[in-house]
Amino acid sequence: MTVSKNPMLKLAKTQDDSARTRGAALAEVYKAMKSIGFYPKGHPLRAENLHRSHNALVNVLNSAELPLVITRSGFSSQEGGAMVENNPMTLSMARELFIRRVKRVTFLGDLSLEDLQSFLFLMTIAPQRIAADGGMEKLMAEGGIKTIWANEIDLSVIWEKRQALETVAGTHPVSELEDPSFAEADDGPPSIAAVKEEGLSIEEMIAQMDAERDDNRYLQLARLLAAKAEKLKLKEQAAFAPLFPIADALAIHSADEARSAVQREFAVFTLEQVTDGKMIDVLLRQLENKEFRESERIYRIIRQLGEKAAHAVIQRLCIADGLFARKALATALVRIGLPAVLPVVATLQDDRWYVVRNMVAILGEIGCRDRLNDLKPFAYHSDQRVRKEAIRSIAKIGGKEAESVVIGLLADRDPVIVRQAIHSLGVMKSQSAVQSLITLATGQDILLRTFFLKKEALQAIGRIGDRRASPHLLSLLETRHWLAWNKWEELQIAAAAALGQLGDESALPVLRARGAQSGPLGAACNDAVDTIERLAKEIRE
Repeated sequence: MTVSKNPMLKLAKTQDDSARTRGAALAEVYKAMKSIGFYPKGHPLRAENLHRSHNALVNVLNSAELPLVITRSGFSSQEGGAMVENNPMTLSMARELFIRRVKRVTFLGDLSLEDLQSFLFLMTIAPQRIAADGGMEKLMAEGGIKTIWANEIDLSVIWEKRQALETVAGTHPVSELEDPSFAEADDGPPSIAAVKEEGLSIEEMIAQMDAERDDNRYLQLARLLAAKAEKLKLKEQAAFAPLFPIADALAIHSADEARSAVQREFAVFTLEQVTDGKMIDVLLRQLENKEFRESERIYRIIRQLGEKAAHAVIQRLCIADGLFARKALATALVRIGLPAVLPVVATLQDDRWYVVRNMVAILGEIGCRDRLNDLKPFAYHSDQRVRKEAIRSIAKIGGKEAESVVIGLLADRDPVIVRQAIHSLGVMKSQSAVQSLITLATGQDILLRTFFLKKEALQAIGRIGDRRASPHLLSLLETRHWLAWNKWEELQIAAAAALGQLGDESALPVLRARGAQSGPLGAACNDAVDTIERLAKEIRE
């Protein structure tokens, strides 16, 4: 396979995954909604997140309608709802809709930015107030929203209502009305408490947030902390150092299950804003530094950033120099866990063997069984190093399907691959592989050309511990081999050790008889007897 001379990562486009794309778009919508409730009027990030979410939805819609069904547990594909790959943000978005009694939402193909903005403004209003004012359907109609519809099943009815709405004069979008999120905050001068909080140092603000359990107070402090972080980011590169404790504190809060869901969500949201831009790159460069002693804090931050950070980590990993840097970055991806899987899978299509091997290894460490099919082809990759790593990763993921893949590789023409497969089956303790391993270990081979594979198979049988192998191991132990007798004795020693690991007391007479002989084989048989007797005693006790 050709090795690319371009040191930068060449991310391959993933296969069309509509559910995942919808999930990503709805995550952007959720972030835009949170921006409205988080940042003051006129803040550039409100507009930026709104435009990003609108673009994401437009790409998903592709001029067609998008019907969504909302349940207590997320977006559902039942009752005509589009399939959505749920992630933490889409689940939160579904919950916000559900508590506002929105069971269905339909985005029309010509979704307008103004309608999306108005809809998100309404989503920042407290559920109790929405119910008191007549529900989301009434408020959306009064606000002139024509390209988003709530709780309407029939598309033809939606178009009829839209035509009627377009003929009504005097409607105005919610975005032109008073912003419900800041109606009270914008009236009059700031409170004495707010003025005092603005004068707090970053350390004092973090200390207050650590102890805060009131959601509204936490949100207020998070806003002020984000504002201070923005000012720091406008300074020189050295100003990134004060951002580190901010990001670390927010990462701790977002993972703290003792906090409310609201606080944890705002902690993640604020963390994303604080680390936006060059900050992630700064953190990753610190991870690559052998002298840096606070890697665990960075791993904590990276983990909470999820898929957003995974893309940046992969970019760095593909151009990293040195084993230490590569291991540190690979660890970061493993710590991210499942949110890193999709970016890692996309990178499997890279044309550099070492990049592919790294991604294969990371998938194995993450252990996502749903992605086993993505790993299977790499067990047959053109590069032997990639194949070995794929076998190891498939074994780590485990399960019957994984066992079947590895067992199939016992028939491979490459003895290096067969040896890796044998070892992995032993590590997996695959009882399904026992018969195949017995055949490999005891198959006819007068000159013992496959000696190393036979020995490895015997060791794997011992690790698996399936006593069905005992008769075959005893037969091997009692058989004489005149050619290559020294290698044959090594195999018999391995068989004796395997019998000891099986703990089968029926093997004791033969083992004792062979143990009466001198030499390495006799010693191995005596060791096996001791092991079986010890295991039997432990079971009886």
